[in-house]
Amino acid sequence: MRLALYREMTLHSLRQNMAYRMEVFMFLFGQLIKVFVQVYIWYAVFAGQAKVDSGAGSISVKEMVTYVVISSFISVFATNNVIFWVGRKVRNGEIAMELLKPVNFRFVAFFHSLGQNVYRVFFELLPLLVISLCFFRIELPTGWQAVAFVIMLFNAFLLNFLINYIIGLIAFWYVLVWQINVLLSGLIRLFSGAFIPIWFFSGTLTTISYCLPFRLIYYDPISVYLGKTSGLTDVGFVILQQMGWIVALLLLERRMWASAVKKLVVQGG
Repeated sequence: MRLALYREMTLHSLRQNMAYRMEVFMFLFGQLIKVFVQVYIWYAVFAGQAKVDSGAGSISVKEMVTYVVISSFISVFATNNVIFWVGRKVRNGEIAMELLKPVNFRFVAFFHSLGQNVYRVFFELLPLLVISLCFFRIELPTGWQAVAFVIMLFNAFLLNFLINYIIGLIAFWYVLVWQINVLLSGLIRLFSGAFIPIWFFSGTLTTISYCLPFRLIYYDPISVYLGKTSGLTDVGFVILQQMGWIVALLLLERRMWASAVKKLVVQGG
């Protein structure tokens, strides 16, 4: 019964997104512009060199182009608006009705986000993949490497959801969370390797990055995709790290949710 309910939530979110197709086309156009700009920035950085040295060994221009494209794929797949969704529920007082429903609020937020991302996969990610294959000739992973990347990609989606959901719960105390979202976005861009791979970081920035979960969303899955992390032991260790952070974030979320319900002050109509 619950599974059927959650499926309907996912489909409802999917149908909502299909009502705003122009917005999706504009987002896709923006993603393409971002990819092309980043690719040609890296062409300029390499300045005609075939390879440059990094913390992961020699990096070729083709590998950096692939890195930029896959980073954009992960961004489309894992991005969500859970922070604002939870914040709006609290700010408008809708959270009171949500608490009366016989369903877990975290699951409601998750399947709402899942519906959005299913839509993005078909109408944003796949067109981006086709265009990138045509223009940049990126290679697709094969065998166990492809399986590992898919597993890590799904874990990255869960990680990003939990991080955003936990930040969204801060709305129970501060109502407006857009400032925190700006800070979080900046931290993720810097320490996840979404724009600049961690193998180009200094020692201090690398250490900080490895103390945070953000690299497990972008940098590590892309490193597996490119073969920079290739051994079964190394790949398995990265997946275990992802799962460890997922468990830790779930435990943190449960504590925050228990406190949030006690602190709840409904505003609005």
